Amino acid sequence: MASQKKSHVFRVTGLSRERPDGDLETTLQEAISDNFTDDERSQVKTEITIVPSCYEVDTQRVALVQFRGGMPEFLSELRVNPLGDWQVEMGDDDINFDCHFFGFTQLYAPGEKEAVVADIIAIAGLDGHAYGSWQGRGNLGRMWLRDFLSKDLPQCRTMIYGYNSKLSSHGVDKILDYGRELMEEIKKIRNTKETRDEDHPAITLLYPATYGMILFAIPHKGLVMDDIQQMLTGDGRHPRG
Repeated sequence: MASQKKSHVFRVTGLSRERPDGDLETTLQEAISDNFTDDERSQVKTEITIVPSCYEVDTQRVALVQFRGGMPEFLSELRVNPLGDWQVEMGDDDINFDCHFFGFTQLYAPGEKEAVVADIIAIAGLDGHAYGSWQGRGNLGRMWLRDFLSKDLPQCRTMIYGYNSKLSSHGVDKILDYGRELMEEIKKIRNTKETRDEDHPAITLLYPATYGMILFAIPHKGLVMDDIQQMLTGDGRHPRG
């Protein structure tokens, strides 16, 4: 049986761009259905969106898979280990499911005749989730950046950035460590000539290419320690999608 009546979103990687997006969607749907239980085939609805890969643009595609009606049993290992990955056979290929969304994920593809005019990068804060922090709590699981911003800014490459933001009693990386990792990942997804010049630090190249920054609910005056303690003693079910 599906776990509970809510929306669950996963990322699927390892999809070859050799197939048209329509064929990829159909084949992925069949692979998912093959792994459903009999009850899930009638109870769980699957919505698949094929999007460009931020890293292997010429050879790979990525899928955003939303399950309505519960989390499938074949992905139950990711409920136990949400920072892990789960492989599934799709024909001759092995594809990868995850719900942590680490690294960059593009949320929608601009129209074929539309040139990308800007990149939008959304980063959740500490103890947040790359996808879930922007997602509504309703049963439809609407995601602001994907479902609404895409209509207002269709010519932007809108991406989320995931990292291990979970606070724990064992300590977390320093803010500078998070920043360096972000700079390195941005360097990987840019395709400008300057980025390939290893003689210049990534931050020097990104500064003139950055046109704005919007901060949501950032605690510029610090955090209350009770709030930090509450994060540290969480139930361990992070991250969520």
